[in-house]
Amino acid sequence: MDRHSGTPGEHSEHSERTGGRGVPITLEARPERRLVRPTGSKRHVVFSLRVGELAQRPERRPLTLGLVLDRSGSMQGEKLRAAKQVVAAIVRGMDERDRVALVIFDDKIDVLQPMATVTSAVKRAIDGELGHVEARGSTALHEGWLRGCQAIAGNEATPADRAVARCWLFTDGQANVGEADPERIATEAAGIRDNAGIGTSTFGFGEDYNEQLLGPMAVAGGGQFHHLETAHDLARTFQGERDDLFAVAAMRVRLEVEMAPGMTGELISAFRRSGAAEQASTWSVDLGDLLANEERHVVVRFGFPSDDRAYSYTVRARLVWTDDSGERTGAWQEVSFTHGSQDACDDEPRDPVAMHRIGLAYADQAQQRAVELSNAGDNRGAEELLRKVARRISEYAGDDAELLGAVAQLEELAAHQSAWAHSSLMKKGMYSTSQRRSRSQKDYRSEV
Repeated sequence: MDRHSGTPGEHSEHSERTGGRGVPITLEARPERRLVRPTGSKRHVVFSLRVGELAQRPERRPLTLGLVLDRSGSMQGEKLRAAKQVVAAIVRGMDERDRVALVIFDDKIDVLQPMATVTSAVKRAIDGELGHVEARGSTALHEGWLRGCQAIAGNEATPADRAVARCWLFTDGQANVGEADPERIATEAAGIRDNAGIGTSTFGFGEDYNEQLLGPMAVAGGGQFHHLETAHDLARTFQGERDDLFAVAAMRVRLEVEMAPGMTGELISAFRRSGAAEQASTWSVDLGDLLANEERHVVVRFGFPSDDRAYSYTVRARLVWTDDSGERTGAWQEVSFTHGSQDACDDEPRDPVAMHRIGLAYADQAQQRAVELSNAGDNRGAEELLRKVARRISEYAGDDAELLGAVAQLEELAAHQSAWAHSSLMKKGMYSTSQRRSRSQKDYRSEV
């Protein structure tokens, strides 16, 4: 008996190029193994997608950008001067195809520039307004960011299939006024992304901001979390993300997944799935706005129930995205699993290509969770987690040089845990790097 959800599609466990006109995207669903135990099993599937080359170089995409700048007391001095200079430079690099709004916050929120077309007059006005901004007060981070999203909502000057809308939140401190719960804020960011089409990227400067707030917030908002240590990092990162937003090929890309009743699905890669229930049979993963030739790899661990009857199970997935042709839907990709005996399950070899991605995803996840444990005061737990994951990956790494490197890095972090656990800057760098790798995103600080 075959258990699946939805209407059966064309069976395929191989990559399939989706779409005819517009942006071509390739999706591949690769399972680690295909046999499951009647007593219950966990099996991983790697969903890999790649945006293809465009038939012709398109005109760059219009951008609607909400700039939200922290002016709280901790920004006093060089940090605020650098931030104001970079914000002004970013706006100067935009033109009348684009729209911009500027919001500043401490414990109070001020909209210095309502959303407007980026004309020469608007550029001069923003320059002038920034010149009067001084550091003061506390940090109403949530309200400042929300006001920035509201400021750019409802942009009807450009068709929805052309404009990219993004809110950038720049801060150096903790959210200490108003809403501060990371999960609630991340859930709100996901809702704004889903309902208003506005993504969120976060920029944490220095060693005093909360990476466990800014990181999940950017993941939920379909953007990117950036850890910045210098004014040079700030300038390169702002410019790099802005220029890539100009060049977006496929917008609001999501992976839709259907699985059989009784199964569970847990994301290992640093993406956010719709709905909190792991057993929901239909759900999706927001993959953000992607450039031509960009790749994403989504590792999901599926759970199969205990059942003594000879069932088979089917997982289906497809991509949905928007390009200049409108909303596009790819063909369903299917992966089938069948019951096997204990011996057959033990003897089935793992797919080495899938295990490569799975191991890297677990290594990145372990580093993020180790930072979270350390921040909560559980340094011993952080060390044990790193060693445990290193041991597990080493069991299947074989001669995979990249996986062996990941194992060595985890072991080194565990051995020197006392050093990084007491350095806020090192933990922030570790958290942001592992999240960025898991999401296959760029480090603009090192871009030439």
